[in-house]
Amino acid sequence: MEKKMIIRGVAVLCAGISTSIIAVQQLSGGATSLAGGELAQQMPPSQVLGASLVGSGAKLQFTNTANAPDMADHTQAAAPATLDKTTGPELASLALDAALHSASATAPEVEDAAQQGDTCAPVLHAAAMVDALIELVLDAPCHPDTRLVVSHNDLAFSAFTDSDGGYTAFIPALSADAKIDVFLSDDIFLQSSVEIPDAEDHQRVALQWDGTARFALHAYHNGAAYGENGHIHAQKPFDPNLDDSFLISLGELRGPEPMIAEIYSVPTARAGQSRVEVELHYTEHHCGQDFSAFLSDNSQVQNIHMKEISIAAPECPAEAGMVVMPLDFASRHAFRLQILSEMLGAMQE
Repeated sequence: MEKKMIIRGVAVLCAGISTSIIAVQQLSGGATSLAGGELAQQMPPSQVLGASLVGSGAKLQFTNTANAPDMADHTQAAAPATLDKTTGPELASLALDAALHSASATAPEVEDAAQQGDTCAPVLHAAAMVDALIELVLDAPCHPDTRLVVSHNDLAFSAFTDSDGGYTAFIPALSADAKIDVFLSDDIFLQSSVEIPDAEDHQRVALQWDGTARFALHAYHNGAAYGENGHIHAQKPFDPNLDDSFLISLGELRGPEPMIAEIYSVPTARAGQSRVEVELHYTEHHCGQDFSAFLSDNSQVQNIHMKEISIAAPECPAEAGMVVMPLDFASRHAFRLQILSEMLGAMQE
């Protein structure tokens, strides 16, 4: 159990530590500058709008809910948890060394994307980890500080190799037969695949968008309110009262056409206790603009695939605020559990 918790923590820290520090400024219209090693605290937006889907792939319509008491409380507690920037990277590095050393003995290498004889050719490794995570390791010694795009099922995000041409990510698997594609620079395509034996034990929803928007994924457990224990998001990715649930941020905001993703994961048996929402934060400079994002999950019910959502900020002039869109997460997976239960019952008869 301790090893499992370490690897899960490393996954979240490695995936989200740099993205979260930048994103806390991007996702909060009233954020102040960083000082003294503390993260900026999000100021409550002056108005909150509620959004709902009109139809599949349709633009969202919103209504002003600023006068609703529950939504007002929801906004006032919007300050994200503080992340210690000085110890986070060290913790991630130490835990990563331990986790990778332990995992190397049990997680087999699935596919190399280059010939072993060419020391300059990029090599891609994929391995199954705890919590149905995919450990992705890219070694591209001749491509330092190079933009790359990672794709898995409908999920895609962009990042950069480090100064040595390396890149590591922990990706929540969206299917049992996981395939990962990596596009490196403009002319190199790498591919790997790995079987994830416990993929069905976790329910997931992924939100992805380009870096110009200010989207965020939020999950609530057991009736938690905004900012309470049980509310998890990019700055507070764990719920101590619901083991095996977490939220991972992937992607980097730097470079051309940045692609960002957030994935929420919860054990299948506990999915009914979850409430999931998408938030779009906007400032007075975003008034009158439309912002698009994409939703996908690992549900196989009714052939559900990626869905585009479009949210329009209020017409100008408008004060800073946010649009909140609830997702039909729990009921969808409850329906899936019912189908699986009925199938199991039929097999036993």
